[in-house]
Amino acid sequence: ELRDEILFKQPESSHLGDCPICCLPHLIYRSKANVMGCCGKMICRGCQYANKKREAEESLQQRCLFCRHPLPATEEEALKLLMRRV
Repeated sequence: ELRDEILFKQPESSHLGDCPICCLPHLIYRSKANVMGCCGKMICRGCQYANKKREAEESLQQRCLFCRHPLPATEEEALKLLMRRV
């Protein structure tokens, strides 16, 4: 039983923190999460995928998963939002 408890225990938080949506620790690989330019939150790819799928199925406008700000349409808008956070 002790082996099962160790095997299925939730991982400790990483130095990158936790996803603010699912509360699971971010993986060490930065490519598995995106920093949102509007709010500066790092959202995991799983949560982003689930949100994009829901928005596509319901024909909704794409928005930030955390702050609900509309996602930028162009690279220039995305860079502008990101530079506002720096």
